[in-house]
Amino acid sequence: MHLNRITLLVLDIEEAKQFFINAFAFNLIEDCLVSENKRIVRIAANKNGTTISLVTPKIGDESLVGRQSGKRVFAFVDTKDLDIDIARFSEKNVAITDGPRHEDFGRCVLVRDIAGNTWEFVERQDI
Repeated sequence: MHLNRITLLVLDIEEAKQFFINAFAFNLIEDCLVSENKRIVRIAANKNGTTISLVTPKIGDESLVGRQSGKRVFAFVDTKDLDIDIARFSEKNVAITDGPRHEDFGRCVLVRDIAGNTWEFVERQDI
């Protein structure tokens, strides 16, 4: 099996797309207007990985934006150079909520995305 895609609720698809491309350095995989009311926007940390569909909430789900995992980390991203990521976060005004800190598995930092979800970027130690 392979996890193909997950859905991330955002308030504004274009604004979220630009945030993830510029602030998180994610790749744009697809941006397609299917109809007047449907746009498919997929991003990914790398071109061969699981994609994230950026979607606006359906009526009644607006309160879930930014809280899809409650108060827990929404997603974990392995990175090769955390210092480069932290510099980019600072330049793009991404909120760092914890770290950087050292753990048994490596260095990590917690950041908030444009919707308010928490992500953990991890530079793993070589084993």
